[in-house]
Amino acid sequence: MESGIFIGIDHGGSTTTALVFDPDRGKLASRSVRMPKRTPRPGWVEHDPEDFLTTSIGSAAAALEAAGRTWHDVAGVGIANQGETSMAWSAGRGNGLGPALSWEDRRTAPMCDALARDGVDDLVRARTGILLDPYFSASKFRWLLDMVDDVAAARVDGSLRLGGTDSYVIDRLTRGAVHATDAATGSRTALLNLRNAHWDHDLLAAFGIDGALLPEIRPTAGDFGIIRHPDISAPAVRIAADAVDAHAALFAHGCRGASMVKATYGTGAFIEVNTGREPIEPDGNLPVFIAWDLGDGVDYTIEGGVFSVGSAIDWAVDTGLLPSAADSSDLAESVENNGGVVMVPSFTGLSAPYWKSSVRACIFGLGLDTGTGHIARALLDGIAFQCADIVRSLNERVGGGLNEIRADGGPTANRYLMQRQADLLATPVQVSAEPDMTALGAALLAGIGAGQVTVADVAAMETQATMFEPAIEADEREAAWAEWRRYVAIVCERAGV
Repeated sequence: MESGIFIGIDHGGSTTTALVFDPDRGKLASRSVRMPKRTPRPGWVEHDPEDFLTTSIGSAAAALEAAGRTWHDVAGVGIANQGETSMAWSAGRGNGLGPALSWEDRRTAPMCDALARDGVDDLVRARTGILLDPYFSASKFRWLLDMVDDVAAARVDGSLRLGGTDSYVIDRLTRGAVHATDAATGSRTALLNLRNAHWDHDLLAAFGIDGALLPEIRPTAGDFGIIRHPDISAPAVRIAADAVDAHAALFAHGCRGASMVKATYGTGAFIEVNTGREPIEPDGNLPVFIAWDLGDGVDYTIEGGVFSVGSAIDWAVDTGLLPSAADSSDLAESVENNGGVVMVPSFTGLSAPYWKSSVRACIFGLGLDTGTGHIARALLDGIAFQCADIVRSLNERVGGGLNEIRADGGPTANRYLMQRQADLLATPVQVSAEPDMTALGAALLAGIGAGQVTVADVAAMETQATMFEPAIEADEREAAWAEWRRYVAIVCERAGV
């Protein structure tokens, strides 16, 4: 088989990143372009569906140029999608219908509450490994069907399609020839049966969604069609993989067992453990997902997400509380302690293991002696505690034994945050030197889908990383945890939950 290079495309919350990978030489280049996002109302976060296509092509073209290659050198493309971000479009025209509702979007909370009163939450928990929450796609699809006139019209004329960022881009790149996703992405909709990896008829009925509108389920590494787009000059570039962004990073990190945690920090943080071929019995707090299907059966994962990480830091910068994201680490390290300032940065609610969507972010303990260093420290501590809460919960769910955290993503450049993570967990944190692990994972999966890379090849890859070792005593750690739990209880009480 003729060798070639592979492109991994990562649909991030604020940027789309493409990485060019050569199976013989490794990473050749990566480039990112801004992903526009808007917040028209409190709790609403959305994109223009077309932006996922244009940023995918634009970032890939820029990465190829940086690598000194062209589309004619590409043997396959892998897409790492946003998981729960949901949209509608017309199969006949290909254009998006209404907004793409971000995974951060909370507009369907009242709908979820109403469905829960009708017993739908019990059904979702029993069939999917997750719970009924605005985070997942099913209620977003329902909102699009109910609230967007063009969606209703396309449903009547038979051209309507529903899906995620991956399905939309695949549809557009293949000129409508392929409407597909993988089981891992499907498992984040609240509509796919966790155990048989098919759309569940009872769940579809509960949400009032026609299964024919949803994408076909295909293996993560495999055939997603041939690209036929005027902006891509090569005649037969194949889409060879489709994965959830968090799972693509999990794959690139080589996490194959329940002794290590993968933590990807970006707009949010997504922390998970590969549990192998059998799912852990869901407990309703930590979602259980399909990780991937490489053509020989599915692997499962258990995950927790912190919804506001990079977005919380950006908020602090945009409001003038901090001068820049890059300065936050130095500012936090410039003070000996938090000065009595505590922040719970739950801007879009508390996620796992609490699942309190109505909780708002709070900051406590401000005084005339409070400086930017105290605020930076409180913010980064709040992020670290939320992430550490999830790691602790994951460790409990897998029966203990987690002894390593493998981290990646833009916020891992924050030294204070990573050190605090290690300190709070009494566990080493290994930060990848590769900043684009999600895009790398998508490229590796494309190589497997094209038959030019094997799982053994991925396992043998050398990785460079920086290690952060725990550096505080047990009594200091426990005192910090006690303070954190007290303030989480306060914000929950204020939210009435």
